[in-house]
Amino acid sequence: MCLLLSFILIISTLGQASYDHYRLPQALQPKHYNLRILTHLESVDRPCFSGEVEIELRVLQPTNNITLHAASRLQLNSSRTHMYYLDEDGNKTKIGVKTVERNSKYDYYILRLCKVLQRRHIYVLHMQFSADFGAGLSGYYASSYKDQNSNKTRYLSVTQFEPAYARAAFPCFDEPAFKATFNITLGHPRKYVALSNMPITKKFPMYVVKYILLLNHDYDYDDRSGRRNWLWTIFEQTLPMSSYLVCYSVNDFASITSRNGLSVAKFTTWARAPAIGQCKYAAEIAPRLLAYYERMFDIDYPLPKVDQLAVPDFSAGAMENWGLITYREAALFYAPEASSEVDKQRVANIVAHELAHQWFGNLVTMKWWNDLWLNEGFATYVATLGMQKLCSKWHAYAEESLDNILVVLNSDAYHSTRAISQSVSRASQFAEQFDPITYRKGAVIIRMMHMFIGDTTFRHGLNCYLKRHAYSNADQNDLWLSLSDAAHEFGSLPENLEVRTIMDTWTLQAGYPLITVQRDYVRNTISINQRRFLLQGMDRDNFPSKECWFVPISYTFGSMANFTATEPQVWLQCDSHGKNVPLEIRAKLRPKENQWLILNLQLTAPFRVCYDTSNWKLIIKTLQGADFRRIHTMNRAQLIIDALALSWNGHLCYKLSLDLLKYIKQELAYMPWHAALDHLSSIYRIIKQTSDFALFQRFMIDLLRPIYDYLGGMESSSRHIAHKTLINQWACRLALSDCVQRAVQYYHRWLISSDPDLVNPVPQNLRSVVYCAALRQGDEGDWNFLWQRYGNATVASERRLILQALGCTQIVCVARRYIHMIFDGNSSIRIQDISLAFGAIVRSDIGYTLAKDYFMNNFSLLTKSFESNYRDLAALLLQITQHMSSPQDYKALKTFIDSHKKFQMLNTRSVRRAIDVAQVNLLWRQKQLPELTRVLKARSIYYK
Repeated sequence: MCLLLSFILIISTLGQASYDHYRLPQALQPKHYNLRILTHLESVDRPCFSGEVEIELRVLQPTNNITLHAASRLQLNSSRTHMYYLDEDGNKTKIGVKTVERNSKYDYYILRLCKVLQRRHIYVLHMQFSADFGAGLSGYYASSYKDQNSNKTRYLSVTQFEPAYARAAFPCFDEPAFKATFNITLGHPRKYVALSNMPITKKFPMYVVKYILLLNHDYDYDDRSGRRNWLWTIFEQTLPMSSYLVCYSVNDFASITSRNGLSVAKFTTWARAPAIGQCKYAAEIAPRLLAYYERMFDIDYPLPKVDQLAVPDFSAGAMENWGLITYREAALFYAPEASSEVDKQRVANIVAHELAHQWFGNLVTMKWWNDLWLNEGFATYVATLGMQKLCSKWHAYAEESLDNILVVLNSDAYHSTRAISQSVSRASQFAEQFDPITYRKGAVIIRMMHMFIGDTTFRHGLNCYLKRHAYSNADQNDLWLSLSDAAHEFGSLPENLEVRTIMDTWTLQAGYPLITVQRDYVRNTISINQRRFLLQGMDRDNFPSKECWFVPISYTFGSMANFTATEPQVWLQCDSHGKNVPLEIRAKLRPKENQWLILNLQLTAPFRVCYDTSNWKLIIKTLQGADFRRIHTMNRAQLIIDALALSWNGHLCYKLSLDLLKYIKQELAYMPWHAALDHLSSIYRIIKQTSDFALFQRFMIDLLRPIYDYLGGMESSSRHIAHKTLINQWACRLALSDCVQRAVQYYHRWLISSDPDLVNPVPQNLRSVVYCAALRQGDEGDWNFLWQRYGNATVASERRLILQALGCTQIVCVARRYIHMIFDGNSSIRIQDISLAFGAIVRSDIGYTLAKDYFMNNFSLLTKSFESNYRDLAALLLQITQHMSSPQDYKALKTFIDSHKKFQMLNTRSVRRAIDVAQVNLLWRQKQLPELTRVLKARSIYYK
């Protein structure tokens, strides 16, 4: 009977099959894949691909089932599915297959065999498959671009397999712990180039042999067309790696090879031929960054090459596939004649991030998606180290660290937040892990750990971790063990304190602490306590705070003012039951009664600090004096964000926080301004919808005018570009007359240019400010002019910038038309840029209401555009709710979510966050805004 069934497979497709666990069984371990893909980019009907895979399996436990992943879009040829026993001499014996079953819930493909597979034996599974390229940007998909010379559409194919999309391209064990080696062969028309993780070993015409065999399997591959203009491109075998890091592409791109005497790896960067010149900077910086990481980790990059590929349609910013890193064009392109310094820094940062992944993620991979932060948090943090080393003029380490902390303190203060490491059980949850908690908070706590164990310990511990788990998988406990061993070896931690004890409190629970500091000025003691910081409306009695963190406490005071000693002087600890242990400092080195005290030097750790009123006043007195620079720049930023956040929550009166903020009129440094404006933007979003906006506008212009003048206003200069851009954006947004006037003048010069696509008189570093300010003041003709420039632009950063600026218009009918264009599948706005363009409209003065109404009234249409991707739709909703603060809008939001049952059932974190944000805004507007306006009115006589 088994012999008969091996030829006539019984296939059942079940919503819930007999094996119903979210993780694959552990009975089998894939050792090696032979994968061959035939790519039909110019198919008459639609682009598609077909292929076959042989998976060599090692049996760890006896079983008669094989369960692996194959997504529903993948069509499998059941008559060409075969199982073999492979003996020591390489001979194959066929094994019958009883039944085949598909489980759509987990994308399982389950084969029941006629024979039990024996432990330690090797077997080979052979499968054939095919699929159309889908409309999305995951799995193996098709992208396209317009040839500038012929105006014809050119096609290419590329993979995006992270987190769980390899299964949509070929049957595989699509979990990170199932590492294996891969031999990849790509079939394609001769006019295309084929790329994959490893270098090419050979190419040969498809017509040379009639039948091409992956191994010596017992059937012929049907090649009825002859394909005389097609090639097979065969690549070297990979190192052991997870399925999500497999990458291949068929394209007609041009390339540049980097000059690289720093590493043995060969660097090649690929892009559309007309745009390849924009890759020169990325090609130049990448080998230098790789060489820095080799020195830092004391481990050579193990592959012979690194390819960088710029893809026109790409959902992520970039993807670290081992040996073939893929990028969105705007993330890799830099044109010196058109891009800004900020664009250049962004390219360097993204390249640095992806190259850091070659060790954190590729060499050592997390065991499961709950520890994704081991990949992304490390890559985010290590990128700042590489940037600081190679591009010190950008001050990337300090400024990126501050930016990360700002994001964490803002996003991690809601109940809808999550722990860095948390259980995930569905593929839909994997994608939710790619958020600021994984990237930014992961980076912040790694920086904290780096600072409390010291650089020598940190590097030694990472080296041990990477070597112990090379070509394998690890979880955070493996990292803690390596770092603890190093910390005890170098005396960085007491023997009775483990890195795991400290760090688990930061990775296994959500949120972060508010550290309260109460000084006894008579006894000269300092009492320190902690509780979870939650935004207003989140921290009421029905949400008692039970969390506790091991917090490194560094501090300094007025007579010392030593902000370089960032190592912890004391620890705020938790007892054996996880409860907070209050701390009282009675050390000899304490501030006197008339001296300020500041904790968390250089923002070592992600927490807020609330001092007693007397200490706040001592700090304010120093900040308002001539020697305010005695306080470190990062701590000046910290004092601003903590004071304003505490006032937002009602823990500190606005009189005190605005007294502190007043000092900023004499502040010249970027980071305090960045911190201040980051928080003030939340107030701006709400107050601009009220009658008090004019009062706030005068207050802000009074703050901004000195720094605007100091940075040269709208004159082009080489001063700190990010700082100048930030201040000018605010100056024009608040209608500071000189800023708006100069922006309009720049724009009109461009408007009357004889060839505006070749000659743009607007200074590159001011274009983001000028375009937006000009469209705020401009008419429909100004908007149409910029839209035409978008269509003609050849520089990716310029196209990105224009898309955002187009949302700045204050003409209702134009903004409404632009919203329709964003979601029109036939427009020139790519799917990957929808969120960027939509967010620009939401932020505009008139756009919030238009965007909200369009989203809620056209939700059914949007679900079709996004292929029912509710996570991406929820992200658009979150952009809207950041501006929501009225009771009417909040009620409409709740009604909208309640009326869309699938939206509600999914209960994604983005949806919960959207509700939380709107609620927090509503409560602040009701409770704190009146106090703020009273303080502003009392001071309005001082505003110019």
